[in-house]
Amino acid sequence: MSDPFSGALADALILTALALTVLMATAVVLTRNPARQAIVLSGYGMVLGVLFLILQAPDVAMSQIGVGTVVVPLIVVLALHATRRHREGGDTGEEDRRPDRDGPDREGEGDGPGTGTTSDTASGTAREDAR
Repeated sequence: MSDPFSGALADALILTALALTVLMATAVVLTRNPARQAIVLSGYGMVLGVLFLILQAPDVAMSQIGVGTVVVPLIVVLALHATRRHREGGDTGEEDRRPDRDGPDREGEGDGPGTGTTSDTASGTAREDAR
């Protein structure tokens, strides 16, 4: 009995799968937008799963399809979403708590003589006088 995955046809199938794997890997690297890159990464995981299946490793293929096609791209997309939400400040509802760049917290500035600022005692904020 001959092995179904031997001969010229099997070699052509393996070479085609390897070439497709190389193309998908290159597409992942060349994709600039991280959200699109996660989608292309999912396709790359699927192609790798098919390659493992062709190479007669069905257990590795199933793991690759489950993890490389679904889980990793999902984590990337969720991380991107969380990062964007954090940058916009939409997660906590609080404003950015960095010190005011024009306020008296800057080194060398304050309410002392000759600084050109006056204190607004009602609101506790500093403003510059017109020069």
